[in-house]
Amino acid sequence: MRLKWEGQTIQWFLDAGAYTGFHRKLAQRIIPYLKPEDSLCDAGCGIGRLDLELAPYVSGITAVDINENAIDVLRRDAAALGLHNLRAEIRDAEDLTEPFDVVLLSFFGQSNMFEFMKLCRRRLIRIVDACNVSKLYPERYKEYMKDTVPVVAGQLEAKGISYKLESAALEFGQPLRSLQDAEAYVVNNAPEAGSSEVSEFLSENLAQTGRDDFPFYLPNKKELGIFIIDKHSCNQ
Repeated sequence: MRLKWEGQTIQWFLDAGAYTGFHRKLAQRIIPYLKPEDSLCDAGCGIGRLDLELAPYVSGITAVDINENAIDVLRRDAAALGLHNLRAEIRDAEDLTEPFDVVLLSFFGQSNMFEFMKLCRRRLIRIVDACNVSKLYPERYKEYMKDTVPVVAGQLEAKGISYKLESAALEFGQPLRSLQDAEAYVVNNAPEAGSSEVSEFLSENLAQTGRDDFPFYLPNKKELGIFIIDKHSCNQ
C-alpha cells in the first residue's frame, strides 16, 4: 500500500504515530548519528513525523515531498511546535541537487540511493522494512513492493560499500475509533477485499483496548533496518 496522504489517511497515520510513539522511538535510534551542526534533508518526507522529532538535534532540516497535503500538515505542525529550523517544500526528491551533511531516506520505497549519496557531505541514513509483509490488511492485496533490508544490503555489497546496520522492531499498529473505522481502514488499504474477507481479517486480528478514545487496535510490530552509510565508504 502506497500512502495517498488524503484527509482520512493522514488522520489514521497521525493517530498511529501518537498512539505508539513510533517516530519518537525511531528518532532515538537515529540521533546518535547526527551532529548539532548538521544540515539534514529528508527526501520523500510524507507528513514528516520523524522530522519533527529530529529537528532539535540538527542545525536545519529540509523536508521534501511531492504531495501538497502532506507538506501542508508538516508546515502546520512545525509552526505549532515553533521549529524554525525545519523547511518543508513541495518538491520531487529526485530533483534535489544541493548538498546536505546528511540525507535521510525513510521508507522511501524503491530508490536509487546512490544518486542521493552524491548529495551527502557526511552520510546517508536509509530506513527500510525488514521484509515486504503487511499485517494491517489481508496480505494478498499487497501490491507495492519496497526495497527491504536484504535488497539494500545486497546493493551496497555489490558495489563494495561498507555500512552499519541497526535492526529494530517497533510497534506501529493502527488505533481505531470504532468497528466502522476499522472496516474503513482495511478497505482503504485493500479496496478489492470483499466484506466477508474484511470481517474475517478483523475477527482474527483486531484487539480491544479498553480505551474510550481508541477502543480497537490492529497490532503491528514493524521490523526494520537502519543503514548508516558514510560518505567516505563510497569513495574507497
